[in-house]
Amino acid sequence: MKTAQRDAAIADLENTRNQALSNLQAERQQNSALYNQQRSSANAQNRLSAKNFQEYLAQTGRANSGLSAQARMQNANNLNTNLNYLNAGESSALADINRRTTDAQNAYNTGLAGANAQIEANYIQNLLNERDKALQRELQERQFQESIRQFNENLALQKQQLYSRFNSGSGGGGSSRSSGGSGGAKSNDVAIKSVSSPSKFSSTTATKWYVNNAAGLTSKNQLDSAIASGLSSGKITQEDANRIYKTYGL
Repeated sequence: MKTAQRDAAIADLENTRNQALSNLQAERQQNSALYNQQRSSANAQNRLSAKNFQEYLAQTGRANSGLSAQARMQNANNLNTNLNYLNAGESSALADINRRTTDAQNAYNTGLAGANAQIEANYIQNLLNERDKALQRELQERQFQESIRQFNENLALQKQQLYSRFNSGSGGGGSSRSSGGSGGAKSNDVAIKSVSSPSKFSSTTATKWYVNNAAGLTSKNQLDSAIASGLSSGKITQEDANRIYKTYGL
């Protein structure tokens, strides 16, 4: 696009300059022809005046007098004066044409520099606009991905809470059966229920680990085993384990 814009600007400027130069060249040729014609006319008029004066002197019998010499000198002076006047006029006209020729070339150069500067400015502005659009698209994409992540996280948490409440209810029934001797936790075990609000642990690490690993457990032995596994894997600390036991009152 930048190259096309520059080519179009150069073409317009060249057309304007070339038209001006063509007109000036035609004017130069016309002036040259005009002044050549006027010089020829001045020479012809001077010769005619000299001839007429010589004929006059001959008719009056003074062809060889001093008047003849004076007349020739005067005619020569008059011719030189007229020719000098015409030459000066032609030089002045030519200087004006040359000045306007220079102006036409300078206008082309100035216009070309201005066009290039404007094209570069437009190019840079377009780049900045495209960069801003790209950044905006990237920001929107990040926001979209973050909204998906939050949705999935909330969905997983809701599923875990439902799962925990379901296991908590079934754990209660199992405890009753155990106390009736139908086979639940061992005699040295203690029945437990899921903690309804894991945030009571006052630890983000403990809360996340509990939701993912211990929310559905129904006995202390199961909890002990899960906590031991969490400690050995480094997913929770002993302080986290103490918080969980404390919440259960164990």
